[in-house]
Amino acid sequence: MLCMRLVKIALCFGVAGALPALAADNTPLNVKPGLWETTLDSERSGTPPIPPEALAKMSPEQRAKLEAAIQQSLGPQHRVAKRCVTQADIDKGFEGMERMGHGNCTQNVTSSTSSLRAGSFSCTGAQTTSGTYRVEARRPDSVVANWDVTVGNGDKAMKMKSVMQGKWLGADCGSLKPGD
Repeated sequence: MLCMRLVKIALCFGVAGALPALAADNTPLNVKPGLWETTLDSERSGTPPIPPEALAKMSPEQRAKLEAAIQQSLGPQHRVAKRCVTQADIDKGFEGMERMGHGNCTQNVTSSTSSLRAGSFSCTGAQTTSGTYRVEARRPDSVVANWDVTVGNGDKAMKMKSVMQGKWLGADCGSLKPGD
């Protein structure tokens, strides 16, 4: 369990870093609330930056499980998910990372309009995370996003490249609740 938890933590740092946040201008994207389907294609390479003290506490069996889990998480990944998006989610836009406790983050927003949000970010603290992002609302029922993220430094760094396509399925979320 510790092995999988460490992998998830390392991956979450990178994903959290990819979420554009902390900008003074938080223009919501012009998208519809309701049921959305997202397709995420991502690729990870390198080594997740796991603290040496965490590795030192592991038995050889736990380390072997961790290494296997890391190898499984590398390479291409394809995920399709449905999510119920509320107007409040849309209005919040790109807030949130500052509440996730991932250290001191700065952001350089290069575009913030109702159809495009783009920029770069850098976080220091428990993990060093940096990268670029671009989120485009091509129409109120279509979103495309991509980001490149590096978590860690030197030989203890993991790179992630992701492309997400979202399409609005309808105003009714059915049995799917917001946040699921």
